[in-house]
Amino acid sequence: MRLLHIFAALTLLLGPSLAHAATLNFNGGTVSNCSQSQDGLQYTCASLALGSTDVIVIGSAYAVTVNSSLAMSYNQGLTMSGNATLTVKGNLDIKDINPPNLKVTGGNLTAEGGTFLMGSQEQTITANISATTIKMGSNNVKVTGKISAKGPVEIASGSVINGPISGTIVNILPASTRIQGDITASVSLTIGSGSQVTGNLKSPTIDLKASGLLVTGDVEASNSLSIASGNGIKGNVDAGEVTLDSSNAYITGNAKVDHITLGWQGRVQQTITCKAYTPSNPCSCVTNNSGWAFNEPMGPKCGPSTPSGLHHFQIEHPLTALTCQVPTVTVTACADASCSAVYKGSPSPSVTVSPGGVPTQIDTSGINPNVTVRQTTVGIATLGLVSTPATTGALVCKSGGSTSNCQISFLSSGFQVSGAPRYAEEAGALEISALQTSSGNRDVCVPMFAGQSKDLNLSCAYSNPNAGTLPARIFDSAKNNYVALAASDQSSCSGTSTKVRVTFGANGVAKPNMLYADAGALLLTASYKPDSGSDSGLSMTGSNTVIVAPQQFLLTKLAPTQRAGLAAAPLVAGTPITLSAVNALGAVTKNFGNESGVAVQKVVLGRNLLAPVYTGVSNPEVGGDLDFVKKGGVIVAPPLVWPEVGKINFTAALQDKNGYLGSGLTSPGTSDAVLFYPHHFVTELVVKKVDLPGGTKTEFPFPCSAPFVCAGDRAVYSRQPFDLTIRAQTSGGVDTKNFDARNDVINKTQVTLVPYDAATEKNSYPPTAPSGSTLTDGAKAPAAVTGVPVTSFSNGVATRSIAYSFPAAYAVPKETKALASPTGLLLRVTYAYPAAGSVSSAPADGKEAQLTVLTGRLMVPHDYGSERYPVRLAVQTQYWDGKTWVTSLLDSISAFDNTLVVFANCKKTLVCKDFLLPNNTIVTYTVDKGILPPNRRLILAAPGVGKSGSVDVSVPGIAYLPSTVGTVVFGVFKSGPVIYLREMY
Repeated sequence: MRLLHIFAALTLLLGPSLAHAATLNFNGGTVSNCSQSQDGLQYTCASLALGSTDVIVIGSAYAVTVNSSLAMSYNQGLTMSGNATLTVKGNLDIKDINPPNLKVTGGNLTAEGGTFLMGSQEQTITANISATTIKMGSNNVKVTGKISAKGPVEIASGSVINGPISGTIVNILPASTRIQGDITASVSLTIGSGSQVTGNLKSPTIDLKASGLLVTGDVEASNSLSIASGNGIKGNVDAGEVTLDSSNAYITGNAKVDHITLGWQGRVQQTITCKAYTPSNPCSCVTNNSGWAFNEPMGPKCGPSTPSGLHHFQIEHPLTALTCQVPTVTVTACADASCSAVYKGSPSPSVTVSPGGVPTQIDTSGINPNVTVRQTTVGIATLGLVSTPATTGALVCKSGGSTSNCQISFLSSGFQVSGAPRYAEEAGALEISALQTSSGNRDVCVPMFAGQSKDLNLSCAYSNPNAGTLPARIFDSAKNNYVALAASDQSSCSGTSTKVRVTFGANGVAKPNMLYADAGALLLTASYKPDSGSDSGLSMTGSNTVIVAPQQFLLTKLAPTQRAGLAAAPLVAGTPITLSAVNALGAVTKNFGNESGVAVQKVVLGRNLLAPVYTGVSNPEVGGDLDFVKKGGVIVAPPLVWPEVGKINFTAALQDKNGYLGSGLTSPGTSDAVLFYPHHFVTELVVKKVDLPGGTKTEFPFPCSAPFVCAGDRAVYSRQPFDLTIRAQTSGGVDTKNFDARNDVINKTQVTLVPYDAATEKNSYPPTAPSGSTLTDGAKAPAAVTGVPVTSFSNGVATRSIAYSFPAAYAVPKETKALASPTGLLLRVTYAYPAAGSVSSAPADGKEAQLTVLTGRLMVPHDYGSERYPVRLAVQTQYWDGKTWVTSLLDSISAFDNTLVVFANCKKTLVCKDFLLPNNTIVTYTVDKGILPPNRRLILAAPGVGKSGSVDVSVPGIAYLPSTVGTVVFGVFKSGPVIYLREMY
């Protein structure tokens, strides 16, 4: 038998070395349970069942997709190089791989819809990383490559990142992280102390924690920027509210701000520009607590932002004008040769355009559409411009979006064409005024064709964009239908004109309706040159642009529900979510995005909060700028993420407050309503610091230490109350503030709370034998607890006191049910969100509190001694280990005072009340490692000479520590060391 035991031990010791590591080679060959594409470069696996020492090897140019989560352990390995790609549909967890086994020298790692985790070990990889959530562990990591998350990013302290980082909420933990690359966060960015960043930062809210943090690059924070003491930015800042904490925070470049507060010795070394700049009070947005006065060498200096420089002017003008009118042209102050940037410097330039113009100011917008010219004689005029200040670049003229020769033909009669901006494929009037110079006053235009119908020649051309695929259509009063100014409704505007019958009103204005199914500035030209009849000899023309904007931005149909922090899903699974610029009939306006110059349009995502609605509701921003340039009016939408709880519409609209091409039309679009509910729950024990006699501290629930092993490394006694916190969180592990008692949608429901066996995660209310355990509120008269009402939640968090009660406790006489051995629990919550779905704290998404519950008792020992001396009882706290009672070495908290001590059943000459302490005397007894220490034991006073007998001592009243009864006998001497013994006969 002894040899058998030795052999078994050797087998256990050698077992790991006898197992053979398998290598899954994805390099063109066959891999079990994985399919291959025709070219052999793409592998698709339902899952990867890895042995404890298996290694994955992906060759350069090979791609592996795993349609489930993948978590790798310490002795497993991953090797990748070149352009190798590993894509996991779910979570990709490599955090526990032993660093020598992680040999990723190139490629891409992707966790689609899940979390990427690394860094429990000090790991190094070279790869681009993308996921919904990225967590870079608790240890130093080194990554060379791009880090991109649809949700939050967390980087461990001491990490080195060589590459850009992007996400919704980016958190760089303190301390001493090194980052080479830009950091972009769509919601907020926090960088911990001691970090060094070389790159630009961009986020609505940026918090640079104290201290020793340096950013070398420009910083853009539209909402707020906080720079803690000792931190610096070597670059320029463009931000909303900026705070430089005391002391020695600094910015070496310029700062353009809504408001800035300079703490003690805080400095902006260059110029502070208030966005609401006032020349008379340039520092109006500065709160100066730096200790240096304004304009002292070390103090703040304020002024206008540095202009980018005035390069040249551009005139947009009509090709024809009437001598009886004062026509206007649009003058743009250009900051570069292509006029893709507008000069908005100060002082604003003044321009005079000839012929006949007057000095006109161009304001800070850089564009004035109402600069006048004038010529009272028929003929061709060449435009000229003089300005203050002068420019170095030559004047540029454009007409109808095309570069012109700066000439206007002034006529005595003609058409004045105009049309209010309208949405694509929405009918709107095209106004055509027939005018001529009055015979009696050359400065007065009089109408022509009053009450007459005329066949005009109408044509269209593309101004901006300068090309297109669809024509304008004009209502012909003779045909009672729309006529395309092209070969057909589906062809481009042609160089030839189309005859259209229009009817002029009494004022000489015809107002035929116009339709255009695309977007842009469309040049409409009307001409009339009859060969016969009463109008023979007339030659009239006129043109102008009409702006037609997309009617709305249309998102693909979205699924009605999604978990907070994840991207909204399409209603039809597998359908890409697109955002389209469309007309009133829902057709794509393909020309949108082809605009040029300063007219390039930006589209921004937003959201409308539908529910809940209450004061203080959280409504985080979404989105950012969208690029429609040269995309044919359709783009793949970015992840539509909203990290909160509630119902919203996603919105898309033009960013420019002046609307499409300055028309005032913003083309707003709204998605289907999406109800976001918590991604998961977290349950966590509230660990409290407890002061002990002597000034030391401990914690509760009890921290466990070897040799006693506890679930979650914490323990409590059965029936002992402890506090549990429940958090409703997003996919990024951030509390959802709208899961709150004020949310009328959910505040009549509750989150269900059920304990499970920590080892199996299956059996509720363990143990199975003895059965019948309960979860209560821990009160003296305990009530059952089945959950936590939403009315207990504030900003996504609720904390309540609970207790776990075994069906039996120590008692005399013994209860019929057996006592429970130490039992590990996990505390799981589940919640059915109304009209959405069920969510819980169960892994892999959530996190659950664990602890071990003990059957406890207070053991009052038996003792005896002389009636002349007191007896000191070493009372113990004990737990049942399944076989016997064991001293609770983990317990240095349990205590009782003298008012709970009961003296009973006094015999012989003893009187029980004599053992009570005087009234109003309170003595507290606290165990140390499960036993009353020698100097603080429960003392029974000496009865005195002539008094002997026994007394029963107990400490009832502690629900989770039922007391034994110890019998103390007075009048019996304790035996001691024998010095001399002699028997007498």
